[in-house]
Amino acid sequence: MKIYLVGGAVRDDLLNIEVYENDWVVVGASEDELSSKGYKKIGKDFPVFLHPNTKEEYALARKERKSGTGHKGFEFKFDSTVSLEEDLLRRDLTINAIAKDINGELIDPYGGIEDIKNRILRKVSSSFEEDPLRVLRVARFASKLKFLGFKIEKETLELMTKISNSGEIETLSKERVWLETSKALSTKNPEVFFSVLDEVGCLNVIAGAINLNLKALEDAAKENQDTAIRWSTVISGNENLEEINMSFSSPKEFTDISRVCRNLNKFYEKEKSPDSLMDLMQQNDFIRKPDRFLRAERASAYIHEDKAFGSKIWKDIHNLMCDIEVDTSLKEGKLIAKKLHKDRLAALDKFLSDI
Repeated sequence: MKIYLVGGAVRDDLLNIEVYENDWVVVGASEDELSSKGYKKIGKDFPVFLHPNTKEEYALARKERKSGTGHKGFEFKFDSTVSLEEDLLRRDLTINAIAKDINGELIDPYGGIEDIKNRILRKVSSSFEEDPLRVLRVARFASKLKFLGFKIEKETLELMTKISNSGEIETLSKERVWLETSKALSTKNPEVFFSVLDEVGCLNVIAGAINLNLKALEDAAKENQDTAIRWSTVISGNENLEEINMSFSSPKEFTDISRVCRNLNKFYEKEKSPDSLMDLMQQNDFIRKPDRFLRAERASAYIHEDKAFGSKIWKDIHNLMCDIEVDTSLKEGKLIAKKLHKDRLAALDKFLSDI
């Protein structure tokens, strides 16, 4: 039995960037052998085990064969006869198909080290096109490694286009699409992810007609780590925002902030008045949920930098609204609400004239 460190940990170590987790492949062993050593099996489709002490993942070396459609349409072979080279051959990119043994020696049968030197994202083999998820994964790696100068090799890009036009993208679960999207949003250049998907025709398959504000996303990514804000900057310019959020299966938090951001965009694009300001606040529950509103405002500011009020002004407006006392002497609820609304409009009128 031999154990090798594989995948992202080897790649990122060679690139001198932070390694977040280790993945291991076990060659020349069986499930029973690993179980007898205290490893706990967690994989359903193929044997993946947790180390009894480190809890890191150890997978038996495996080969795969396309047997159906989609990301899960594969049959796997895993036994002691599967070699390390056969296991690495099934991986997506050459830079992810490098292994390291326990002595620190690198095993690189498909030229991954050379591609790291040349800053190239290249498929390992022609079987690349069998898995539609790889279109999103490669787009994510392009965004992750853009800051180091990596680019997608032409033939790999062509295969990504072929997959996008094949009908296979539609077989991916929305949850898996969002997982790759959310990871890409956390990179230094998330705009590259969307740009690549658009270039190969995958974006249209996932979301249909969509207008992306890549410049705003690029600006946001330079200084803001909040992925919900990043998401809102890139999609909030669309009228079919709800459908786009559903297509990507974005979480409710992201959906809500992008909706508020869209409403802010519309507010900034028209003439300001106490009535329009009050409508915006009521429409987005600003008084009760200021934190959500302010995150959306931050996203909108990357889109309308020259028109945006800024967080300080919005906080002042919130404080102003909260400081207006309710006139309980009126007794009747409708009259109290009407008077409060009138007082708030008057306060907003004065506030707008002063800024």
